Amino acid sequence: MTTTTSTTTPAGTGRPVPEESISQGPGAPEQGPRANRSVRRTFSAEFKRAIVREYDAAPMGSKGAVLRRERLYDSHVQEWRAAFEAGTLDKPAARRGRPKKTSEQVQIDQLTKELVAERASHEKTRDQLASSDAALDTLGKGVAFLEALSSKNASSPASDTSRGKQRR
Repeated sequence: MTTTTSTTTPAGTGRPVPEESISQGPGAPEQGPRANRSVRRTFSAEFKRAIVREYDAAPMGSKGAVLRRERLYDSHVQEWRAAFEAGTLDKPAARRGRPKKTSEQVQIDQLTKELVAERASHEKTRDQLASSDAALDTLGKGVAFLEALSSKNASSPASDTSRGKQRR
């Protein structure tokens, strides 16, 4: 009975190495939600040249064996050969993804965020002012009503026949 250990392919070599022999560097994550995910392989320029030479030198029936052994696709070899012929194989590949923002774009984004915050603050202040105006208007109407009621009571004569008093 044989025991198998899992293996990992170090970047640029294409050769499997037992995990026990790979040292965990300071940038290598030991734990986390993506600890069990595979890491994207990267290949050195020397490795790419060697594979292209080996693939081109292989007889017609064994080219697939080279690709299977290194876990590559024909498109890898074609891309590397084109880069080798163009003389761009040693240059780092262009960054993929979204380009970094210029300083002007960063400043525009910052000013836009500040403008949104100021508009929200302005809206809040406007709502508070409207609420205060409505409360003052209601209070003014109440005071006017009480003054009108007070002046009406002051101008009418007091009658002796009010509730609670009996006639004789």
